[in-house]
Amino acid sequence: MAIGALVVVVVVAATVIVLRLYAPSAGQQNTDSPGGRDGSPTAAEPTDAAATGCLGGESRDAAMVRAAQDAAGQTEGGAVEVAAAFVRWLNQYPYPEGAEQVQQSSLSAEAPTRDLVAFFATEPDLSGGLVERDEPYWLSTVSGVYFVESADDDSVTASIGTALVTDGELSPTLKGSITVTVAWENDQWAFVRSEGTRTTEDLFAIGTPFSGGC
Repeated sequence: MAIGALVVVVVVAATVIVLRLYAPSAGQQNTDSPGGRDGSPTAAEPTDAAATGCLGGESRDAAMVRAAQDAAGQTEGGAVEVAAAFVRWLNQYPYPEGAEQVQQSSLSAEAPTRDLVAFFATEPDLSGGLVERDEPYWLSTVSGVYFVESADDDSVTASIGTALVTDGELSPTLKGSITVTVAWENDQWAFVRSEGTRTTEDLFAIGTPFSGGC
């Protein structure tokens, strides 16, 4: 396994879906419990609690994404929960079931990519080479963090920090960083785009820890 930053960039229909996964070199550490940002985003309900990172349930299927959308309020925290749900659904192998359902009910009208079925048909390696081809893996928000990059009433961009899970084990070193934009449409948060904007070291240093995770 190569040591250092490994980045995979997948371009589909004029949008970029990027997952940044890092294997820290000797002497580097990822922060599992970093300090939060001032004015931490609220959870799905308008309280001061941190986002759970598990709204919608522990499954990583289309029903989980739909449940997160249904439960999330029009708050920064609600947007973070939906962004985290989409990251958990998108980044796994075998590829997630329910791509057609997600593209029908969970994508924003502003999303450059509308055909998730075609996206997965290209067999993208979203792990960035950190796992062997065809080896099962998924991302967990347990020990994960989030940082709201920008927000208004109808649009929120948040960076989601996760940990890689293989063989049922949560990696203490392999971390993911992906920045997701969601938009408030039809009384729910809908996915617009995702891209790589922060290294894991940066995100885990400034991010707010999820209060639960799954």
